[in-house]
Amino acid sequence: MASPPPRPRPKASSGRKHGLAAPLTVSRKELLDEGNDRRFRELVHAFFAFQARHEAIRDGHAGYIGLAGVQYTLLIAVGHLESEGDVTATTLCDHLHVSSAFIAVEIAKLVDRGLVAKERDPVDARRLLLRTTPAGYALLAKLAPLQSQVNNVEFGRLTRKDFRDLHRIMNLLIENCDAALALQRLLEQPGASDLRLEETLA
Repeated sequence: MASPPPRPRPKASSGRKHGLAAPLTVSRKELLDEGNDRRFRELVHAFFAFQARHEAIRDGHAGYIGLAGVQYTLLIAVGHLESEGDVTATTLCDHLHVSSAFIAVEIAKLVDRGLVAKERDPVDARRLLLRTTPAGYALLAKLAPLQSQVNNVEFGRLTRKDFRDLHRIMNLLIENCDAALALQRLLEQPGASDLRLEETLA
C-alpha cells in the first residue's frame, strides 16, 4: 500500500497579522537595536522573571526562621545596619526604598515578637532607635549557613566587576523608576497628553 503524500509545510509566519506591528515602547537610541525594542522588552521581562524568583528565595529564607518575607527583610536590614551606626525608621526607609508607613506597621510586628526593640535616643529623646534583640540575632544566625549557600548560587556567575556594576546600575534604576513614576502620574492627568517630556523634566 502506497504511503500518503507528505503534507505541505505551513509557511513561516512573519509574526505580524494584517501588516500590523506593536508600537515601540522606547525611543532612546541607546535602548534600541537596529530600530526595534525587542532586546529592551526581553530585559524588562527578565526583570519580572528575576523578581519572582528572588522573592521566592527571600520567602524561603523567611519561612525557614518562621517569618513572613517582609519581616525577614526588615530584621536582617536592622541587624546589618546596626554595624554602621544608629538605625531609625528613616534609615530603613532610605535603605529599603519603602514608605515610612510600611516600616511602622511591619516593625511593630517584629517588636511584638521580641525580635526588634525600640529605644529612645539618649542624645535626642525625639528619636526612636531600632535594634535587633538577642532573639532576633539567634534567628539570623540559624539562617546564615543555609542563606549563604543559596545566595552564593543565585549570584554565582557574577564576577567582581559584574557585581560592582550591577550594584551601581540597580541603584541608578531605582532613582530612574522614582522619576518615571512621577512622570507617569503627571501624564495621566487631564490635559497632560500634550506635554512634551522636556517640559515635564524642566
